[in-house]
Amino acid sequence: MAKKQPARTPLLEWIAAGIGLILLLIVFGAIGQEAMTGAADEPPAITVTAGQVTQTGAGFVVAFEANNASRGTAAAVEIEGKLASGETSSATLDYVPGRGKTAGGLFFTTDPRGQQLELRALGFQTP
Repeated sequence: MAKKQPARTPLLEWIAAGIGLILLLIVFGAIGQEAMTGAADEPPAITVTAGQVTQTGAGFVVAFEANNASRGTAAAVEIEGKLASGETSSATLDYVPGRGKTAGGLFFTTDPRGQQLELRALGFQTP
C-alpha cells in the first residue's frame, strides 16, 4: 500500500489568509495609534451655528449644529441661545464626538428672524 500524501493548501486559501492578516494589522495599528495619541488631554472646542427657523404652534424653533473641532469628546453639552430682546432658551446635547457634530433646536416664543441671535456652548461633562 502506498502512503497518502497530505493535501496541499490551495493558493486561494493562502491569498485569503494574507488579506485577512493585512486587514487585522491595519485595525490593530489604527487602534494603537489612537491609544498613543488619544484625546484624553484635549478639551472639546465646541462652536454653535444657527440653522433654519421654523414656526410651530407654540412659537418658533431655531435649528442649530454644535461642531467640535478638537479630538476631545463632550457629554451633557449645554447650549444657550439669547435673542436681542432678552429672551433665552437652552438645550442639552447628550454627546458631541471628537471632530464631530450634533444637531438640536431651541424654542422661542418670539420670532428670532428679525433679531440678533447669540448661540454658545455653556459647558460639558467628560464622558
